[in-house]
Amino acid sequence: MAQNFYTKWQSSVLADAGSYVSKEYRNFQTALVREISKYAKAVDATTVSNSKGHYDTSCFVERNGKFVYISHSSTLSRMGSGVRIELGSFLIRTAKHAKDYTGGRNQYCDLSDLQSMIDCLLNQ
Repeated sequence: MAQNFYTKWQSSVLADAGSYVSKEYRNFQTALVREISKYAKAVDATTVSNSKGHYDTSCFVERNGKFVYISHSSTLSRMGSGVRIELGSFLIRTAKHAKDYTGGRNQYCDLSDLQSMIDCLLNQ
């Protein structure tokens, strides 16, 4: 599951449209939310909301009334006329509800550990 997504996107340099998000980057964001939703489903959880900003993507995942917040940002990876995708650092933390942006302690993981981190934090 993750390998196809990882192979396609890791280290890709996508168009930077300046003051608005390029269609190419928006496609990455949609694929990222879809991938996170697969991980959530694999641990009997659901992606309940997502946000696609200017080179950042976040979502809330819920299981049995418990929530985690996940965020990925490409803002520090801008290069030349493009945005480099790095899948090695996702912020993840517990949340009280699907609008709790301050939540628990920030933790970081790469894409390969994201599913297990979702499961672990939802078990707390």
